[in-house]
Amino acid sequence: MGFPELMTKDPVHADGRRLVRVDALPPSGVVEVETAEHGTLAVGVADGLPFAVSNVCRHQLAKLGQGQVRGGCLECPWHRARYDVRSGRMVSGPKGRIFGFKPYSSGVKLFANTAWRIRTFPVETRDGAIWLTAEAGSER
Repeated sequence: MGFPELMTKDPVHADGRRLVRVDALPPSGVVEVETAEHGTLAVGVADGLPFAVSNVCRHQLAKLGQGQVRGGCLECPWHRARYDVRSGRMVSGPKGRIFGFKPYSSGVKLFANTAWRIRTFPVETRDGAIWLTAEAGSER
């Protein structure tokens, strides 16, 4: 088992606002999608609903599209920080021997939620695919 990639790795290329077919999502429930309008996004399904969010973890800049969906949240592949894909809030900070130290993890979470949430983009499922909606220029 190697380390997760620092760079985007083999992203799916969006076709205009059509991001990815739902049946093309990997078992992790999320994939990196390269868009002309917003750069690379992490796109997937959580709790049966589609999502598209910025692809960079607020802890150490890992690529969220290489993580996985667990319990309705997007989990970072490096230190398992978890994000609510509807609001962009970090719901739990990084984990592990060093980064899981409670004061440190709580501090990362506080900073991520007050100054640097992940961006969310409005999407819908249509014709078996996840699409950016017309309001995607006004991300939440």
